[in-house]
Amino acid sequence: MKRTATVLTAALAVPGLLAFSGTADKISFSPTAGSSVVKTFTSTTTMELDDMGMTMNGEPSPMTPDMEMSMEIVNTITVTDEYGATSEGRPASLSRTYDAIGAEMEMDVVVNMMGNEDSQSPSGSGSSELEGTTVVFKWNGDSGEYDIAFAEGEEGDEDLLENLAEDMDLRGLLPSEDIAAGDGYDIELTSLIDVLAPGGDLKMDMEVDGESAMGGPDPAMMSDFRRFFEDMLEGKASGKFTGTRDAGGVQVAVIEIEIEIDASADMADMASELMGGEEMPAEVSIDRLDIQMTYEGAGELLWNMSKGHVHGLDLKADISIGMDMAMAMDMGGQSMDLGMEMAMSGTLASKVATE
Repeated sequence: MKRTATVLTAALAVPGLLAFSGTADKISFSPTAGSSVVKTFTSTTTMELDDMGMTMNGEPSPMTPDMEMSMEIVNTITVTDEYGATSEGRPASLSRTYDAIGAEMEMDVVVNMMGNEDSQSPSGSGSSELEGTTVVFKWNGDSGEYDIAFAEGEEGDEDLLENLAEDMDLRGLLPSEDIAAGDGYDIELTSLIDVLAPGGDLKMDMEVDGESAMGGPDPAMMSDFRRFFEDMLEGKASGKFTGTRDAGGVQVAVIEIEIEIDASADMADMASELMGGEEMPAEVSIDRLDIQMTYEGAGELLWNMSKGHVHGLDLKADISIGMDMAMAMDMGGQSMDLGMEMAMSGTLASKVATE
């Protein structure tokens, strides 16, 4: 009788054990062909100048100003993606309309040089000729890349298509296998470029106080941007699936994201190439331009379980940027070696919303 009761008790316990055991969930990219979603990416960067120093011929420069600087930049990108068939975890084709691409910048600068103080509050804005266009991405199995073209019936500058990125669902942040609630996994560091620069090179043109500002690197220099990041990034990134929840009537998988990265690169060649197109009052050669960046952040990714695409992202990070530059200048037959060091720190908030 006692043995029978024990067996009965064990049998009754099985459903409860199953209910509380970790069962694997499939979190995958699987939108229905013909479905569409509107995605809005917003990034808010705030920075302050921590330190700055200048040298002339190896000695501290008497022209080094006492400077305070703070800035805020808000980038907003809204696209409408219409999915084609899905194959091997990616869309075989995707039609993307760039609904809005813009940036707003505010700065406060106070410069004190030799007792003379000057305060300025320049503001700027950014726009892109891609706004309002529709671009089609088609997977090319032979090249292992997407063929990118304007939608049928549309005309545009082909240079605008250079270095666009198809993945604006942040697929690189997902686990590569079925996963149970509570499980963690590693994230490839190169996947973070889709968070830091969603959509790739969107050809943003900036104006500061109504005047054109120096743009970003030439598209030809950006052709190997992902590999550039791969070479310079160190650190770790991880995800943890914490379960599912209701988000405004949508069942979403909740993934906690943690990121700690350091990046460094000598960008002297890139800076020299940019300066090559500018009129300069003197001959200038950049011998060194070392950039260091740290990024430490956390947040959560929400994944639409029924539709199989991103639902939202909320990620906040502390960032710091350091620059060490050395250059030689020849003006009117007089040569000098100049150096500058600068350190800035602040925060970066990245958000994604869908409808």
